Amino acid sequence: MSKKSSRWKQYQPYIQSMKAPFKAIWADPLGRPGSILFLLVLFVAIFAPLLATHDPHEMNQRVEGTAATFIEGQWERMRVIGDTPLNATAVISPGESFAVGREGTILHFDGNRWNKEESPVDTSLLSVDFFSSEFGFAVGENGVIIKYDGHSWTQLESPVEVSLNGVAVPAPDKAIAVGEDGTIISWDGNSWNLLDSPATRDLMAINMVSPNSGVIVGDRGTIIHYQDGEFVNASFRTFMDGTFRRLNAVAISDEGFGFTTGERGEILGFDGEDWYNMTSPESRELTGVGIVGPEEAYIVGIRGIVLKFDGERWTRLGLGYHRSFRGLDIEDGYGFGVGTDPYINELSPPTWEHLFGTTHLGRDIWSQVMYGSRTALIVGIITALIVNIIGVAIGLTSGYFRGRVDNILMRIVDIMYGLPLEPFAIILVLIFRPSLWIIILAIGLLTWRTNARIIRSQVLSLVERPFIKAARVAGASDLRIILVHIAPNVLPLAFLQLAVAIGYAITAEATLSFLGLGPPRLYSWGTILHAARLSGAWRTAWWWVIPPGIFISLTVVSVFLISRSLEVLTNPRLRGGSTRAPRSKKS
Repeated sequence: MSKKSSRWKQYQPYIQSMKAPFKAIWADPLGRPGSILFLLVLFVAIFAPLLATHDPHEMNQRVEGTAATFIEGQWERMRVIGDTPLNATAVISPGESFAVGREGTILHFDGNRWNKEESPVDTSLLSVDFFSSEFGFAVGENGVIIKYDGHSWTQLESPVEVSLNGVAVPAPDKAIAVGEDGTIISWDGNSWNLLDSPATRDLMAINMVSPNSGVIVGDRGTIIHYQDGEFVNASFRTFMDGTFRRLNAVAISDEGFGFTTGERGEILGFDGEDWYNMTSPESRELTGVGIVGPEEAYIVGIRGIVLKFDGERWTRLGLGYHRSFRGLDIEDGYGFGVGTDPYINELSPPTWEHLFGTTHLGRDIWSQVMYGSRTALIVGIITALIVNIIGVAIGLTSGYFRGRVDNILMRIVDIMYGLPLEPFAIILVLIFRPSLWIIILAIGLLTWRTNARIIRSQVLSLVERPFIKAARVAGASDLRIILVHIAPNVLPLAFLQLAVAIGYAITAEATLSFLGLGPPRLYSWGTILHAARLSGAWRTAWWWVIPPGIFISLTVVSVFLISRSLEVLTNPRLRGGSTRAPRSKKS
């Protein structure tokens, strides 16, 4: 007999012992679905980067166009009306309004709903104004100018290429637009022409009450009056009434009074002759202003700010808005505040974009769960292997040699039974630092004890069998008897304990991570639940808690079903009668 064939014969018992568990699992009615379920979890873990729809650490932002309606002194709830941020709005009548925004977005309100209109440009539009429902202009970045004729929008030739931030249309043959670097252009009924400007700083907005009367505001507190075809610098009550902050919006009433507002809550009032400082209840940027009457006006700003003027002072309205305003227009007691900046898509319920919703920081839970499957299986499989290696080695040694060796090893097992898992893991984390290997070490060093006792009891039974005694008589060494004759017979039991240990390790890892002992930058199902608990949203954001809980349950159940099918190998009474047994003949 050749050396190769003898070596193959030597390993044959191990091969047969390793094939038996897989056959038993697939033959068992519970083991088959359990193994399929476990393979699905394994597939998710292997292909997690492909299955994840987002970076699990990314704080996902959402960009939408929103509008809050103002009707006769009352503000309605803010609602989403578009997919892109809106920069400005113009009210033609209570039944018709327009809003413009990023990427050339144009929305038309027909009295019932907002409809998206076809735009001739894809450049961001920054301002819009109308003389009537059949005539208006919108301007934007790179000098873009588009005209509305009552049916559609067309792009006009522009005399400048700088961004135009504001436009006013007091008559069909009169319009003025202002922009960067003090740019002022005028519409004469046929074309736009560049005018001589008294300013060099960026101009942000313009409001005109007639073709020959208006106010322009801009950077560094710039205020310019347009009177009878000429631009005149504004006058102030005192030197201190001026400002050096950027002014974003201006509104002048037919009665001649008005307001302008800008950075850091800056508000200036106009009494018909001079500008003066007003006390502001806000310190954040204000972006729009609208006048209803002498004793009623409104200002909007970032973070959903809405201020009301009652004829004497400005007060903040607590309307519960959280999205930023970028523009406001009110005509005849009716208007809109539009805008929104990119915001964190926090605590979003499940959608097609985020299948399991988002966290309080806008992170995608689906992607976290996908990556969490990797952590769960890594911990489960590596820990189970460590537990089995230690447990089988201790069990084989203790059961075979018995006597003093058995007593010493079993006393060590008794001591290990007295150590609770959580405090032991906490001590390890304090000594070292939170990491995946600390969790694996904590679980592995404490859970081998059960495996050792079970394997020991099996070995104590095997060493009394005749084939073991025959091997001793034949002169086999202790090591050969353990490895060749005993180990193959305990492998089915070791496989059973391996499956049990995987399930226990996954549950233990989830428990330790839930307590905050897991690595902070590595996602697992336990750390997902830990973050939900810390946020305080786990009682209401069900989509944050249920998916990792279901994955933990399914994985542990699949491993349990597999271990249940392996009991057939270790307990002959569960195998039942042989289907090949001869049947009795009928007489």
